[in-house]
Parts: sequence; structure tokens; C-alpha cells
Amino acid sequence: MRKTSSTNYSNAQELHDHCEAAYTLSLISGRWKLTILVELTKGNNRFSLLKQVIPAITERVLALQLGQLEKDGLIIKSAVQGRNTPKNTYVYTLTEKGVELQTVINSLETWGKRHQPVT
Repeated sequence: MRKTSSTNYSNAQELHDHCEAAYTLSLISGRWKLTILVELTKGNNRFSLLKQVIPAITERVLALQLGQLEKDGLIIKSAVQGRNTPKNTYVYTLTEKGVELQTVINSLETWGKRHQPVT
């Protein structure tokens, strides 16, 4: 997270004011945000499930990225309450804003399948 008084922050804001695509990319960019959003669309909505399906991510980074996605209004964190549910169990769900990104994500995925180098 950049300091709001930094030149980089100011430059990013200026860019976002002139390029809506850059704003969109800033919300989903980073090593893990897009992967987390894709997994949430598949129903992997608990922290432990996300950690399980994205094993290379550390718990700290997962928590930070989820927090940023929540701050940006793309997901909601809700407490799970139930008789057999441990305390402090949360689920993450896409907001309406997050659901609207689905077409963008699908387009990125389609493009990637078409152009990703074969290894």
C-alpha cells in the first residue's frame, strides 16, 4: 500500500482519472488477487479453502490480499454462525461489483489460453 502523499500514489491517481482500464487493472493486479477472485467464483469461499487451492500463497499474503479486495469493494467478509461452526469462521463472497468483473476475468482467461506459450 502506497502512502497517499507519495508521488507514485499521485501518478497512479492521475492515470486512473485518464484511463479507466488502468483503474480496473489496479484493482485486480498483483500476484494473487485475480486467482483469489477466480477461486471465489468457484465456491472456494473460506480462508482455509482458498489456502488449500492456492498452496503457494502464504497465509499472511492471503489475508492481506483478501483485505485489499474487501477494501476495494470487490468482496465481502461475513462471519459464519452455526452450531457446529468454530468461532471466527468467515466466508468471502463477491459483491455486485466483484460479480461484474466476471466477464473481464473470463475474457482475460480466454485470451491467456489462446496466447500462453506451450511449455
